[in-house]
Amino acid sequence: MGEYHGFLPQGEDELVDWGENFVPHVVANAASLQIPSDEATGVQTAFNAFKALHLQAISPAKNSIIIAEKNEAKKEFIRLVREMVKFRFANPIITDAVRVQYGLHVNDSTHTSHGVPTTRPDFTLTDKDFRRLNVDFHDQDSNNKARPYGVNGAVISWAVLDQPPANTSALTSSVLATRTPHTMEFAEEERGKTVYVALQWQNTKGQKGPSSEILWAIVP
Repeated sequence: MGEYHGFLPQGEDELVDWGENFVPHVVANAASLQIPSDEATGVQTAFNAFKALHLQAISPAKNSIIIAEKNEAKKEFIRLVREMVKFRFANPIITDAVRVQYGLHVNDSTHTSHGVPTTRPDFTLTDKDFRRLNVDFHDQDSNNKARPYGVNGAVISWAVLDQPPANTSALTSSVLATRTPHTMEFAEEERGKTVYVALQWQNTKGQKGPSSEILWAIVP
């Protein structure tokens, strides 16, 4: 059996979005997934603690104590999720389709392939609040937010630049967004500067499709 890792988003807002998909699925389907109820409850409790402290940590009332507690709650949630995925989702009764539904990568040792994505994401950039932009994306020519079949998320590539980039190779930072909208966070010194952004769909094998056009926004 292979291990399933590298599936957790790096950004905390996106990690909360990911948990809001993963945790309810686990709790509701623990019996059919052969996951002990106390493990499912433990993950739910850890997620609720992290989510609550995350909201406090991005509020005006935040302080060093709240941030430290949030960081510990995040570590505990991630630890429990990784253990659950490693030991429970390697069960052969859990299909690749289920793993994709739960926001997990499909094991590279499987023979299931959804093919390289062929469409591009369309997206908009809007201000959320200070130092934060929302990336709201969907498949090209589609009016709903459903991802193409077999797609695990959108790779968001970006760079804060003085001049428009010639191509996407200049967009040196990236993150995999599994939910829309995705919130981008910037450093204080980047406020007022121009960020350039492009998206690509990525399938469960990590293969990327064609890039969107490059859009830009001023960091609020």
